[in-house]
Amino acid sequence: MSRILTLLITLYAGAVFAQAQDNRTPLDKAYEEARAAQFALQTAEARRNQGLESQEGERSGTAAGGSRPNENYFARQSVLEMELVQARKRYDDAVKRWNDLK
Repeated sequence: MSRILTLLITLYAGAVFAQAQDNRTPLDKAYEEARAAQFALQTAEARRNQGLESQEGERSGTAAGGSRPNENYFARQSVLEMELVQARKRYDDAVKRWNDLK
């Protein structure tokens, strides 16, 4: 559900950004892209932070009677971390582009 929400937000932001590009200067465009990238980064960070708790089916029992995270948990964490890295790169690139135009 949260991936769909993130996708919809990204598509909406892209559409808004595309419409607004027609009559703006390159600096304005770079600024808007940096703001959109910052929002995407904040969203990715929030998703990663919310995803720290294990979900149903992500823990396995131990011989001592406890439980530990299993490969499903670590796979999900890996995906969340990869999304965060991509969002951070997009943000860094957008800020660099904006700063280069200033």
